[in-house]
Amino acid sequence: MQSRVEKSIARLLVVKFAPECGEVLSLYRAKRDGWIKMPEEIEQIRKHSGLGDAYVLAYEAEPRILSCLMKFLCPEDTVKKLKEFDDALIATAEKDKLELVERLLDELENDNLSESSLETEGESIKACETAQKEWESISEDEKAKILSQIQLFFAFFYAYFYNHIALMVHGQKLTTLVPLALQGNQKAFCKAVQIDRNLLTGHPYFRDTYARLLTGEDPKFLKAIASHLNRPPIQGKIRFPALYMLFAVLDGFKWLDDFTATEILDVCDDARLDRYQNRIEDESYLIKRRLEYRKKQKIGF
Repeated sequence: MQSRVEKSIARLLVVKFAPECGEVLSLYRAKRDGWIKMPEEIEQIRKHSGLGDAYVLAYEAEPRILSCLMKFLCPEDTVKKLKEFDDALIATAEKDKLELVERLLDELENDNLSESSLETEGESIKACETAQKEWESISEDEKAKILSQIQLFFAFFYAYFYNHIALMVHGQKLTTLVPLALQGNQKAFCKAVQIDRNLLTGHPYFRDTYARLLTGEDPKFLKAIASHLNRPPIQGKIRFPALYMLFAVLDGFKWLDDFTATEILDVCDDARLDRYQNRIEDESYLIKRRLEYRKKQKIGF
């Protein structure tokens, strides 16, 4: 059986990451009839940073996603820090591991990359003008370092987000589907591009395979891809997007079925999910919502 992080660490990461991912899902899925798209301001930062669609390469192996985050947090000595992180997780007690992860997450929260999203429109325009002047005043070497950091953070965020959307919809992460596709599994290829079509432009294998298919090499496979591309990843209404995202993150850590209903309710409270809006007023309602999530995961949204 594949090892998993300790329960306390999984809980901490769910509380930290699920609300933000759930907010993106909640804000943009309803307005786009089941199509998932990042907020335009985030898309613009990704494009202007030079990252493009290259973040999809992280799907080849799940540790690459964590590596992007660690390189963002520890740019000066990433290899050493990664080794220290791995050694610490292996050698220390759960309480000490939890403190280590909390410290790293505090460093991430202290970064100001997302501050502009909390400003009013006028403040945002003023901040952009100030930032532009500051940007023009720094050296090219400093610009390159800043862009590299932005690329790493957004590579982590995009890969992490879509990885869990895939788990919600197909019951498998992109870090499972993409390696299967690279081995020639056509169903995995179709499922992967349905969740993140940037694979068709950002990943050499997906891009080259699709280009060959457009020449008539395998009409049946091309038709299957087109069918998935024309099908919104979230086909029906997700009644509780933030809650389902929380389930997906717990699921990703392989803890969803082993947390009790009471424990998940406590996680929801810490993540500031409204119990009434998500219809999880008590344990019995929470169990129903979890069963719904599992059922939709099997039949698709």
